[in-house]
Amino acid sequence: MKSFLYYKEKDIVEKTTARKMSSHNPVESPVENGFGSSGLENHYCKEFTNRRFPRLSAFESFVFLVPWCFCILGFCILLLVLFLTGCGRSGPPFPPAKALETLKIKKGFRIETFVTEPAIASPVAMEFDEEGRIYVVEMPGYPLDTRPTGRIKLLEDTNGDGRPDRSRIFADGLVLPTGVMRWKKGILVTAAPDVWYFEDTDGDGRADVRRKVLTGFPFTNPQHTVNGPLYGLDNWIYLAHEGPARAVIFKEKFGDLGSGIRFAERNGGPVLKVERRGVRFRPDSFQLEYLSGNSQYGHFFDEWGHYFTVSNSNHLRHEVIAARYLERNPDLPVVTAMQDLSDHENAAKVFPITHRPRFELLTDVGQFTSACSLTLYLGGAFPAEFRRISFVAEPAHNLVHSDVWFEAGSTYVAKRLEDGIEFLASTDSWFRPVNFYIGPDGALYLVDYYRPMIEHPEWTSSQHHHDSKELYIGSDKGRIYRIVPDSQPPLPMPTNIHLGKASDEDLVQQLANPNIWWRRTAQRLLVDRQSAGSSELLVRLFTESPSPLARLHALWTLEGLGKLDASLLEKALQGSEPGVRENAIRLAEPRLTSSPALVEELLEMGRDPNPKVRFQLLCTLGFVDTPQARAVQDKLLKNHIEDEWMQLAALSASSARASQYFEIKFVL
Repeated sequence: MKSFLYYKEKDIVEKTTARKMSSHNPVESPVENGFGSSGLENHYCKEFTNRRFPRLSAFESFVFLVPWCFCILGFCILLLVLFLTGCGRSGPPFPPAKALETLKIKKGFRIETFVTEPAIASPVAMEFDEEGRIYVVEMPGYPLDTRPTGRIKLLEDTNGDGRPDRSRIFADGLVLPTGVMRWKKGILVTAAPDVWYFEDTDGDGRADVRRKVLTGFPFTNPQHTVNGPLYGLDNWIYLAHEGPARAVIFKEKFGDLGSGIRFAERNGGPVLKVERRGVRFRPDSFQLEYLSGNSQYGHFFDEWGHYFTVSNSNHLRHEVIAARYLERNPDLPVVTAMQDLSDHENAAKVFPITHRPRFELLTDVGQFTSACSLTLYLGGAFPAEFRRISFVAEPAHNLVHSDVWFEAGSTYVAKRLEDGIEFLASTDSWFRPVNFYIGPDGALYLVDYYRPMIEHPEWTSSQHHHDSKELYIGSDKGRIYRIVPDSQPPLPMPTNIHLGKASDEDLVQQLANPNIWWRRTAQRLLVDRQSAGSSELLVRLFTESPSPLARLHALWTLEGLGKLDASLLEKALQGSEPGVRENAIRLAEPRLTSSPALVEELLEMGRDPNPKVRFQLLCTLGFVDTPQARAVQDKLLKNHIEDEWMQLAALSASSARASQYFEIKFVL
């Protein structure tokens, strides 16, 4: 049976059609009106607007409209459901709390949010000072904005809970800054072509001293500029530097290949012709030298002063032999001074878990392509099995890779912490880990640049070759995470840090701290103070402390004070800890001509059981040109000829000495 609505609609249609037919009077020559319609069309429009429709009762109207109302309501509900479910799947970007949920970390560890936007934005590096304040380098201009938009934020904990709650701009007006280190009463900042010093002298939280320390570095692609100022065990400041990267597309912005690296305020000082090598310097004495290797972004020392570097595809390298040895023999052709450590090769496979990953490069997906910020964990708070663990950031794949280190003669070998899975990875494609920092609490701090695009347009698809706004999406965001053991009680937050006000005695005692932050900071402060009373305390620490690391830092702090005695070095050469003996050999080098007793002690070490001690001995004896020294060198080389680094150490002594090794008589 057909419904009432069917007949009512049929009646309306029939009556309307009849009215149209009776009144139809077509126009033969339609005239265009002001809106582009003809007179004929206007006629029909008028007919429609003047038409009378049958009147319906209230009940008939209700019955007619109800089905349509239900249809409209259902359609609206469907749209709402699609919107809500779409929001559930949407993103990134995620707010900090939601972003934290996307991070998957190795069992036994916990990652927590430490500071986020708006307190910081576009962070790339950080540094705790001796009062627990944090300096954060912000680089919103990456990748192509060469305006001075870079900043240094000063973060402070004002309520004593260990978390920053106040953020101020300490310094600004920087072009693409890359690194920061506490120095004297201020900070050193790398921002090619310069290294800057900033200091706040009036206590308002903003630097009023702005001084250029070094200049002349290349200002090329920002992925390859000078970065990472780092205080070394030997009291030098080390800079990660890879040399210029020649631009093809953005020559105007990044075409400065350097003008000679030098002290900005020191005429007649050393000038380094730009090379693809790392740099170290001492601001107080205006010393400036090249290293034998290079590093792209980030570098690190182990507890014994061995130096390690990284490149975007090679995540672990050891600078085995120092430049001062290679420079003794300018005729020696050296391909590299660095050993690749990974047993899983260069451009190693990585294991991301990213949802809908975004890659702008056409190659290198699924392998290291953005490795940076190599960090060997020396914080003393992780479980014992993580004592020789390194971390490397891989921002292009949204993960953190980890390796376990093992001794391998003069160098090391690194193996994956776990096959097929990374230490930390995120499903969030905006997660961009770019740096690490071992804090005073022993936590590992992770700096997250948090952006959708991390690759530089110099090497990406053509649509990004222009300085579009898309390149800077997310520049107002950024996070710092805190990685700690998942233990009870939890690792305490960094509170009540006032090392700058500590006495000399308290600083000396901190040289035995298991956390590298305390040892390094205490040593830097003691050397900076140049306090006469600290020498006796340091000698006592060396002779009485059961800690090999305390004895090691005591030696180098005394060296920084100019108070290291040859007799103390003789004791160190006879010590039980290989790392202390190795460093004592290095410390003996400036005293070889003035202390025959030290030379005699070195000559007795030819049978040392430790391969790194033997390697250092062979390097150092290259400065001693006596028959006795040559005999020890020859024996060291003969007994360990299979070690290529022992070969290089022997050949580095001098051109004359090296040539003798090729005058070999073979006895059949």
